[in-house]
Amino acid sequence: MIETRKSFCRFCHVFCGIQVDVDTDANRVVGVRPDRDNPVSQGYTCPKGRAEAERLYHPERLLSSKKRVGDGFADIAPQQALDEVAAKLRDIIARHGPEAVAVYTGDAGHRMSASGPWFIRKWLDAIGSRGFYTSYTVDSPSLVVAMQRLWGSLMPFSLFDIEHAGVAMFVATNPVVSHLMTMPQSNPSKRLRDARKRGMKLIVIDPRRCEVARVADIHLQVKPGEDATLLAALIKLILDRKLHDQDYVARFGSGLDELHRAVAPFDLDYAARRTGVPAELIEEAAVTFASAGSGAATSGTGLHMARHQNLTTQLVMTLNALCGRYDRRGGMVAMPGVLSPALPENPEPIPLPLFPGPVSRVRGIRALTNWLGTEEMPANCLTDEILTPGKGQIRALIVHGGNPALVFPDEDATVKALKSLDLLVVNELFMSATARFADYVLACRHPYERTDMPRLMDAFFPFPFSQYTAPLVQPPEGLFQEFEIFWDLARQLGVDLGIPGVSMERKPTADEMLNGLNAGSRIPLDEIRKYPEGHVWGERETRVGHILPNMIGNPDKRFALAHPEVIDELREVRAEFWGEGGGYEPGENHAFRMITYREDDVYCTQGQNLPDLRRRIPYNPVLMHAEDMTALDLADGDPVVVTSGFGSLEGLVAAAAELPRGVIGIAHGWGDPSEPGGAREKGINVQRLIADDYRFDPVTGLALMSAVPVSVMPAARVH
Repeated sequence: MIETRKSFCRFCHVFCGIQVDVDTDANRVVGVRPDRDNPVSQGYTCPKGRAEAERLYHPERLLSSKKRVGDGFADIAPQQALDEVAAKLRDIIARHGPEAVAVYTGDAGHRMSASGPWFIRKWLDAIGSRGFYTSYTVDSPSLVVAMQRLWGSLMPFSLFDIEHAGVAMFVATNPVVSHLMTMPQSNPSKRLRDARKRGMKLIVIDPRRCEVARVADIHLQVKPGEDATLLAALIKLILDRKLHDQDYVARFGSGLDELHRAVAPFDLDYAARRTGVPAELIEEAAVTFASAGSGAATSGTGLHMARHQNLTTQLVMTLNALCGRYDRRGGMVAMPGVLSPALPENPEPIPLPLFPGPVSRVRGIRALTNWLGTEEMPANCLTDEILTPGKGQIRALIVHGGNPALVFPDEDATVKALKSLDLLVVNELFMSATARFADYVLACRHPYERTDMPRLMDAFFPFPFSQYTAPLVQPPEGLFQEFEIFWDLARQLGVDLGIPGVSMERKPTADEMLNGLNAGSRIPLDEIRKYPEGHVWGERETRVGHILPNMIGNPDKRFALAHPEVIDELREVRAEFWGEGGGYEPGENHAFRMITYREDDVYCTQGQNLPDLRRRIPYNPVLMHAEDMTALDLADGDPVVVTSGFGSLEGLVAAAAELPRGVIGIAHGWGDPSEPGGAREKGINVQRLIADDYRFDPVTGLALMSAVPVSVMPAARVH
């Protein structure tokens, strides 16, 4: 019998509504399609979501947990695996202290409502470790740095109210592919089309003529790494011509004159020469953005991983503040959510510091309070925290929904670190690049086999929406729902997780764990469970005008346009060397700058092994402008060697009309170092070009992950 069940996709963070056809007699998914009645996604799904059944029934999927035996792996019973891992953890803690244990939570771990970062932090607190690392500090820690510098606290402006916007500016983000969280993220092409039909102007700042840039009214094709100059020039022009919202800034802002003095050297002629963007386009973008009655600028990982990322992220927020785009209809607004506690009528600042106290032993980088309000250590220090001897050395690592072997800078050092651990545990669906180095690989349920709610996106839906899904099919025996792993380890280590209603004497169900983790939710979970198809609670038009100035954390209750660190870095940018080539310093003779980007058919390190998606993208090429290829006597598919000041890789070149000359693009998430074959068989790992201890950000520790100076040569000349 075929039964259609409504749920939501969990391949990525968007959580699109889906209808899943299940053969109940065979306990098997036989079809996946969009749910046209879902009020958020409105019948939208992407290729990844539609291929989810391939991941569920992939022949290489792990259906039993594994234990390393010599150079290979053997099956191990689930409870025996937990018993052995618990015993090893107990020994490591006894000999080295709880700080020797860490957890890395990747993108997939954030999408697990019963075992997301909000849960993992509780587990680490229970055992006494501060070793919490996530993918957030791999690509976007600048968001909280900029937010705290501007507002003096975390702020709940999670949603771009694009339905009422007169202008949208996307800076180094391609929401059509990446599904920018704040847009709102679902059905991005339709939302943009509808907004433009209403008259919204679209401005895109991106080195690539990416999908969203191709439909923009204004595309500023900035040279990679020069965003700070371009953004400062936009601000200067807006202030010079008094296009900012003077009443709004007078009421809520401070430091306007000091900011104006700091951006004064960034005139149009200088900015055009340095960024490669024509002066008339810069002028048009500034006037268009500031003159619109509503709108917002938002940024993505292309900005957050490049040079001066804290400053550039701040300048994007500064554009919004100057033009009155916070807490107003059509701008950046606060969405109350369903699973979050209700916001009081007169909310106060969120009392969480940017730097909660701990400091990495490596490079002196401090822990951050992330966008979820959770303390975490800098992920780009994790490799060296494992390799550096002494008190506090990490000796046991649990990888939860992540793949550091493919996403951490310096592939060789990352692999060395993973191999050196006393204990490496990986929770996975497949034998991933990281799992190949593990001592234990704990086989976990596919999203269709677990109970879930869209907690990660609770504040990013366009209105108060949530959904509950029970397992669509029953999992094979012996697979874990991830919270069960950590609960059992806590039980065996003799610690209490301190989650309301969750006993350490009896394994909780997924529903009991969700109840405990969401004990303060605005809408009771039993009410949400009534709606497997999803439901909207309250008004579909988000309230505005109730956040400012109440939640501003600065003592004067004003946003700080001239934070001292921002002003200092603007001076640094204006004084630094710049030239025509790819280098950032005199004598750095690289001809190109390399950017990373997202692909529509894969999500970070997921999807590359699915036949339907792999047919469209068999590997990640080195994208290059055709004229640069001609100059190097290259044709599509030719092997090239790309070298940075740190490392090199060999890939296959492909012509890309969307890139300007002097820029190459390489998608991240490919090139498993343990797999046989070359670039054509498995792709290339861009992290081979990136060092974690060179040109890193001194505040967040983030490596320079994009806008990297590189040289490119035909492989035949190198060999």
